Amino acid sequence: SRCSSAASDVYKRQPLTDRLAMARWLVSEKNPLMARVAVNRLWARMFGIGLVATEEDFGSTGDRPSHPELLDDMAVRFREDYGWSFKRLLREIALSHTYRQSAKIREELQVLDSNNRWLARGPRHSLPAETLRDQLLAISGLLSDKMYGPPVHPPLPSGVWRARRGTWKTPGHGDPDRYRRSVYTRVKRSVPFPIYAAFDAPSRDFCQPKRLRSNTPLQPLMLLNDTGFVECAQALAKMMRGKSESVAEQIQFGLLAATCRQPKPEEIQRLVELFHQVEDESNADIAMQSVASVLLNLDEIIMK
Repeated sequence: SRCSSAASDVYKRQPLTDRLAMARWLVSEKNPLMARVAVNRLWARMFGIGLVATEEDFGSTGDRPSHPELLDDMAVRFREDYGWSFKRLLREIALSHTYRQSAKIREELQVLDSNNRWLARGPRHSLPAETLRDQLLAISGLLSDKMYGPPVHPPLPSGVWRARRGTWKTPGHGDPDRYRRSVYTRVKRSVPFPIYAAFDAPSRDFCQPKRLRSNTPLQPLMLLNDTGFVECAQALAKMMRGKSESVAEQIQFGLLAATCRQPKPEEIQRLVELFHQVEDESNADIAMQSVASVLLNLDEIIMK
């Protein structure tokens, strides 16, 4: 609330007559709010919750910071030492001991500090909708590195676009536009992309400075059945099948590609058993696709 009051005082002394005056007011040394809000928003993206939990409200009705001295220090250095450089601020947070802690939740912490407000462990929260899609595309080798250009139209359930003007022309298989990064997906204010909507991305009908997180049955159903995610599982299965003649080695490669760590023997064994169970009911290709789908739905893949 003190920051809001200081910013208001600056405004009273310097009426905002144009956009340049507005910009100068925002970054004025007499306005401590801008740097604090910026630092808090980046912290929230990294840790899942800001030092001020109500990142959309720094006023008198918002929460007090969990670590006020840390927020003050980082805000001053962000403005004075880093010259408003988000890259330098991001580097400092990412390389800190606090961020690099294990995200494993210890039983005593679950009781005393379930929301990790005291930063006794590393961050653990669900990935944003767009990042999740890009993650699965990257693991399966489908993600296109093509940059720039007009919006694209990834696979969409039939009928979603029927009541809207224009057409949704999904590129064919093999076309890089089908698997471009989520930032290039065409959006329409009244028709959010289904994958993003299922994973808590807001519509464009109103401004939402902070995304809410949910954990609903629709999310795993989407991961297992959406056309785009099924194609990811198919592509990963094809990569795994081409690496070796041994089923165990194929699965070991898939686990390593998905998790970026050496898999445990018991993990490989359980997936080998799943492969043979599905193979007995169908064929080897479908069995490996089922294994790949399991890999893409691991908690360590869809969580940060």
